[in-house]
Amino acid sequence: MKYIVLDMEWNQTYGRERPLSFGRTLTGEVIEIGAVRLNEDFIPEDYFKIYVRPRFYKKLHSMVKKLTGITAEVVASAPSFPTALRKFKEFCTDEFVTLTWGDSDIPVLRENIEAHRLPKWTAKNYNLQSIYMSSVGSKNCISLESAAEALNIDSENVRFHDAACDAAVTAEIARRIDTAAGIAQYKAPIGDLTDADILAFARIPSVANLQKLRADPRVRFTPCPECSKPMEAKRIIPQSSGKKLASLECPEHGKYLMRLRTFYNKTDETFNVTKSLYEWNENVEALYSERLATADKKKEKFLARVRGKKKNKKAGKPEQKKEEKQEA
Repeated sequence: MKYIVLDMEWNQTYGRERPLSFGRTLTGEVIEIGAVRLNEDFIPEDYFKIYVRPRFYKKLHSMVKKLTGITAEVVASAPSFPTALRKFKEFCTDEFVTLTWGDSDIPVLRENIEAHRLPKWTAKNYNLQSIYMSSVGSKNCISLESAAEALNIDSENVRFHDAACDAAVTAEIARRIDTAAGIAQYKAPIGDLTDADILAFARIPSVANLQKLRADPRVRFTPCPECSKPMEAKRIIPQSSGKKLASLECPEHGKYLMRLRTFYNKTDETFNVTKSLYEWNENVEALYSERLATADKKKEKFLARVRGKKKNKKAGKPEQKKEEKQEA
């Protein structure tokens, strides 16, 4: 059994995504695949990197170019997705499972495979981010950069958001922690959305203040993937560090889950936000209900403190006046 540490970068379209031949819009079109093949002891055997020529979203989004460093010239001469996928499968060998940092790569990979009408992707995937979080006793999502820093992995010359570099760092994390034990005890957390279909995806650049994120119309309103009518996110609640959730509903086509992820941009000291829209299913409902209950408890505690302070403040005023009168 081989372990394939997988990371990908993908492009998005400008404006409204157009429906493709398989009946849905494409969350993102894969433009780079990076991977590391590990043996049974989680020791690297080989490395894989390939750029992919886009077919559907041919113009690279400015935010994608800025984040990944990938240029139009690089992907223009790259192989097509079917060719790149075939080479990647050859790299994986016959018996393998994949390891990813987070739960975004596999749904996007499946979408691209479906868009190109290729055989379904059936390999088992383990979310190494969840395994790492369990190993350090954290309930909040931890970024790849933070995990690398915590494990003293030298990433000075690493370009994060390069698929091959991210895969290499993820592979080193897998080697340093007890990944075998994590896989043996693995149970996908409620917050893992690997098996939920992403129906729409968008990047929101240059958000200056996260405190005002809820009021940003780019976040607050999302078109229904079926009829394009705007759905309003009336309440946005925390999922974990850097992630937020909202329940959206179309009167005609039902409920959806929106997930926001925020990334700090050191260059201009703003935030980049990604917005993903998921189908509503039992796992999604369980995730949202759990986080909503937690958010309600925190809100009630906050309101109780505010009420207590107001009550104490009012109760203290007559006593204060009495003491001032006695001193006079």
